[in-house]
Amino acid sequence: MSIKLNKSITQVHWQPLTALLEPAGAKQQALTGFDDEFVDIVDYIIRITHRIWEQKNVGLCYRYYSEICPVFTLGGYSECVEQVVQNTLKTIAAFPDRSLIGENVIWKEEADGTYYSSHLITSIMTNTGNSDFGLATNKTGRVTTIADCVCFENKIIKEWLVRDNSFLISQLGLDLIDAAIHFSALTPNDTFNEWYNSEYNRVLAAKHRTELSFTESSWTTESFVHAWAQTLFNQKQFSTLTQFYHVAAAHQWPGGRQSTGLAQISGTLIQWLAQCPDAKMTIDHIGVTGFDDDTIDIAIRWSVAGTFNPHIDRLSSLKGNRFFVLGCTHMRVKNQKIIKEVTVFDEISLYANMIRESGHSLPLLAQGV
Repeated sequence: MSIKLNKSITQVHWQPLTALLEPAGAKQQALTGFDDEFVDIVDYIIRITHRIWEQKNVGLCYRYYSEICPVFTLGGYSECVEQVVQNTLKTIAAFPDRSLIGENVIWKEEADGTYYSSHLITSIMTNTGNSDFGLATNKTGRVTTIADCVCFENKIIKEWLVRDNSFLISQLGLDLIDAAIHFSALTPNDTFNEWYNSEYNRVLAAKHRTELSFTESSWTTESFVHAWAQTLFNQKQFSTLTQFYHVAAAHQWPGGRQSTGLAQISGTLIQWLAQCPDAKMTIDHIGVTGFDDDTIDIAIRWSVAGTFNPHIDRLSSLKGNRFFVLGCTHMRVKNQKIIKEVTVFDEISLYANMIRESGHSLPLLAQGV
């Protein structure tokens, strides 16, 4: 492993929240332009997230987000801090008791002086207000989120946000396709449409199906991640899982799907890719930090594009539609094998975008199929 654990940087794991909110010790990174209170980029991400979401100090977005801050999600695009404030208030209004548990922050100091962070979050929240998915259900759910941020001089200047909304709404008692139909009625802005079209075309135009491999001696994070994408997602060669995953690896996929071991992981990937058989994946960003002395954590932002092959009758009218996913994955790798993976993307927005683009009016489940 080329990445070693930097024991001076804040480690989220096994730390009580009280310790994370009051870090002891001297500043561990330069953090030029950041407030002096922050000792490193992990500390910055954990504490500002707590202040904005847990303490409900939404106005702090004006302090910690730049005036112009593109935020990309599969469900929409926002460009300025005012929209960040509006969207934060909207989410808290639907889930006022939302708590955020910081599971991990994988970071990278970029050559241009910015810091890239990938924040894995588990949230517990009760749906007591109306949301983009429908009327309030008064039920409690758990959701996994990954927020990838570019940070510069105390501000988040760009963000990619993915959330496992399909798992959330299943706990709220809502039907996945009903929620997608409801969400598809929202009209995205022109910038989102431009981004969606350009990203879809970019992924299709990228070079795919190339043979990538690595040996034990030539193993690097980049070679491993790109081979993972090419071999499994672009070439669909699932007998190679043993090259990437430990035999007892834990695997979390959107919709709350949990798999343990190679057979279950293979089944999850094949079932998902069956609805987009010509799927092409690009790796858009890689970050890696040490977890312990012989284990690393890898954060990947990726995109998948192809054409839709419906797996349920209710979506049959969408056959052949453009299929596009913005996704993020956190991997824990030991001895060159994945021992734990959490992959997150928004299935509701995936289906909503295809429903909206098709122009077809799909019936809600309550009205009959």
